[in-house]
Amino acid sequence: YDHLLKSGLHVDVARENSKGTFGGRMIRVYPFALTLPSEDSSLLSEIEMRGTEHDEMKFMTINDFLRMNLQCVPSLKRAFHHATFGSHLDLPQEVRDWEKDRVNGAAYLARKAVDLAAAHTQNGELLTDELSMAQSIAILRPSMVPIVNAMNEFDQRITHEGCGEIDQVRYELLKSLTDEANRCVELGYELLLKMCKSKAFSTEFVIGTFSRSSALKSILKRIIDSSDKVSAKVRVVCSQSTPGDEGMLMAIDIPSASCISDDEFQQQILDGKIDVVIVGADCVLSDENGIVNKIGTAELAFVCKQAGVPILSSADRWKLWSDIYCPPLEDIFELIPSELFEHVLVPKDAKQR
Repeated sequence: YDHLLKSGLHVDVARENSKGTFGGRMIRVYPFALTLPSEDSSLLSEIEMRGTEHDEMKFMTINDFLRMNLQCVPSLKRAFHHATFGSHLDLPQEVRDWEKDRVNGAAYLARKAVDLAAAHTQNGELLTDELSMAQSIAILRPSMVPIVNAMNEFDQRITHEGCGEIDQVRYELLKSLTDEANRCVELGYELLLKMCKSKAFSTEFVIGTFSRSSALKSILKRIIDSSDKVSAKVRVVCSQSTPGDEGMLMAIDIPSASCISDDEFQQQILDGKIDVVIVGADCVLSDENGIVNKIGTAELAFVCKQAGVPILSSADRWKLWSDIYCPPLEDIFELIPSELFEHVLVPKDAKQR
């Protein structure tokens, strides 16, 4: 039943919410949910419920659990929503529409998340185990760390400054997201320009990319616009990026770019027809423990390593992840070892949130 197991974004249970449990200290919980197949009715009888003499455990339906008012494990309902990626939350339709976006990158979706949190955050105290709108948005797309970080920052600011400052908090968060993305673009542009200039006696410099990132789009457009600074002609090739085919959209975003199948893209790398590959990142783990990006990135990085073609990953500080464990991975994401990349481009003074 491994395919039925799903882990969710961690939950920090604060001292004031723990009712003296856990020694009155903050505890970080990593929740998970196991979906029991309804057609296997015998499975329930095979599950052994374990606990202390003070625990009372029983099976109940999800609806009964969510309506339950009895005291139970602190933040249990919130942990459930985290582990089920908010699928049982009653949320505005435009939030659900945002959740379904599988073609835009993390930076773009983080900005949209700030707008949604600002539009739907209401004044008043939250009930026990109730999630704020920002928290609800964060758990919908937990692999995209800029969303999680931005929503955490939004909540902290609103808690400290009050709902009357929502417009100001929104403005400052959007400005920070834009400023940090611009720093990321500058860093990527400078490195690619340097690499391009190193091929001064070549007629063409080919840059390959995978998936779709707003930062990469800006980097590549700047490189193309800087043709007067280099002697080699810059050409961009986009991998189709299945599933989802975001590469096809990326090729439309970038003037004169072409899109080829993932297999053909990898073959061109092996044949030495691509000089450098650059990808984005949805999360950069601490201590060089890897990056999270769209599935297919790891295979691509191995091919680049085999062919001796440098592969770069570009990220800003909003993508830095401070927890010791990788964030929950949605079906379309994977963790890639840092050592497969020539460079993971993050501004040097960037700090994890």
